[in-house]
Amino acid sequence: MKKIIAVSLILGIMLMSFGIAVAGDDYENQRYLVKSNNGMLKMMYGVQHNFDNGFTTDLSSGQLKVLEKFGVEVEEVELYQITGKPVCGNGIIEGGEKCGELGLSDCSIGYVCENCKCIGEIAPEERTCRPSTQTPYGITMVNGGSGGLGVNVVVLDTGVYKEHLDLNINLCKDATKRGIKNGCADGNGHGTHVSGTIAANGGSDSLGIFGVAPEANLGMIKVCGSGGNCWADDIATGIRYATDNGANIISMSLGGDTQNSLIKSAIDYAIDNGVLVIAAAGNDGPTNGSIDYPGANVNVIAVGAIDSAEVVPDWSSRGINDGDYIVEEREVEFGAPGVNVESTWKDGCYTYMSGTSMATPHLAGLAAKLWQGDSVSTRTYLQEQAKLHDLYTLGDDTATGFGLPIAPTTE
Repeated sequence: MKKIIAVSLILGIMLMSFGIAVAGDDYENQRYLVKSNNGMLKMMYGVQHNFDNGFTTDLSSGQLKVLEKFGVEVEEVELYQITGKPVCGNGIIEGGEKCGELGLSDCSIGYVCENCKCIGEIAPEERTCRPSTQTPYGITMVNGGSGGLGVNVVVLDTGVYKEHLDLNINLCKDATKRGIKNGCADGNGHGTHVSGTIAANGGSDSLGIFGVAPEANLGMIKVCGSGGNCWADDIATGIRYATDNGANIISMSLGGDTQNSLIKSAIDYAIDNGVLVIAAAGNDGPTNGSIDYPGANVNVIAVGAIDSAEVVPDWSSRGINDGDYIVEEREVEFGAPGVNVESTWKDGCYTYMSGTSMATPHLAGLAAKLWQGDSVSTRTYLQEQAKLHDLYTLGDDTATGFGLPIAPTTE
């Protein structure tokens, strides 16, 4: 009898879904978590990702109404965004700060400045462009540019340009399609830029750019489209995949206003398995409490932005804290370079970007360089180093938390 009722329910949903589909639906599809593991429903609607409590899929408003009519519980999946933008093109970044244009003197002999990168005819074999500086100011500020050997850093972002001469990508997966697929092509550039700040190695000719921890093992899981939008279920799946495949550190330069249950569960899983999770604070400042999730999660290190003069830009999101050096929910933990940051780009060259997206990989690279053997000890050590270089206001503040961690010269 139960089987007959179940079949009747599925047939009813199928017929109603078909009827609404042929009638037309002007609404754009939205991603939902369907809280059911019924195989027929999965076959009807398709599965983006499977979870313990159901599956995610894109639904039209008509399909959503049908599921709700038959009592199938659904939950909307949040759409997050990357938190960094180029400082070239229109010359404006978040907060209205002006683009830091290169001058001719900033390029190597024989090169000219174009769109914040140096191009020209004089170049080593296979290299068509060079960075304006091989060690960007942020790498110098944190005393980076070496180390990270044996530490696995996995970035969740828009993908990466694997052929860049200065990058060595060990893991390349795509969570934006159904399940986890091979490939991590970057149609945006954001993920390539973030990757370079973490672990660019200057290339085999040593003429390229260097990141904070060039000896680290760098991986990419694509969770964001070329437009910079990132579905929460793709992010959650990426976190779990990175954890299951040996990540020591997960770096996410993305965020949104609310905490998603799938991401929270995935972060808990990563933390339980000894992974250090780092994310951008967001670009919604200067109001206190403007911090984004997943950075606002107490188990995640949230990173705010500073510029080359250690000044916090207005657009860097602030947290909420009481100055007691105890990390709680919705707190910024560190500040790091995030204004006019030069790094690798999706065309094999280099460009400048600004945002807490750019601050986050400085911290992820530093965590790799200063890895203490486990995530808890590493987080504590970073906090200790940050206290030695206080920023913004005295003590644990809403913009930069403990301060800027700097690698000791002996590291």
